[in-house]
Amino acid sequence: MNRKYLILIAAVFGLLLSACKDTKKPERALVPGVDVAMEVSSYDTTAVLNLTNEYLELLKAGDIDGAMARLYWLGEDDQVHPLPAEEQEKCRFWLQAYKVYAYRITSFTFYKETDSKVEYEMTIQDPATTEEPGKMKGLIRPVRRDGQWYITLANTETEVHKSELDN
Repeated sequence: MNRKYLILIAAVFGLLLSACKDTKKPERALVPGVDVAMEVSSYDTTAVLNLTNEYLELLKAGDIDGAMARLYWLGEDDQVHPLPAEEQEKCRFWLQAYKVYAYRITSFTFYKETDSKVEYEMTIQDPATTEEPGKMKGLIRPVRRDGQWYITLANTETEVHKSELDN
């Protein structure tokens, strides 16, 4: 009988010790000199990947207007706006210059709401006609405003201030 009580007391003591463990979240690994300024969730990752895939699928389908409608501009007022006319002209020129046969997202990085990036690679030659079709790399900058994600071109205001991701 004594033995049962000792086992019971040991079990209760063990539970008490385990309940007293520090339960705070572990700190994320930090890069020296870089402040982590943004928390992301699976929603953020999914939203950015969906926007990027939608944009690239429209390019692949040859729908330049549809693809351009998915692109935004981060203005000096730190707000997201549709592409200005000058940017639309440049964008249309480059998007019409190549036929997209395939694409793949090669990397994406979240750092800040205005300093994230998605890199992708597009196949711009028909893979059926050549062994090693030509490929081209691209970069877009996702921007989060009020919980909503937008994709911006890498050459708009998101690039005016040097990205901390490329240091």
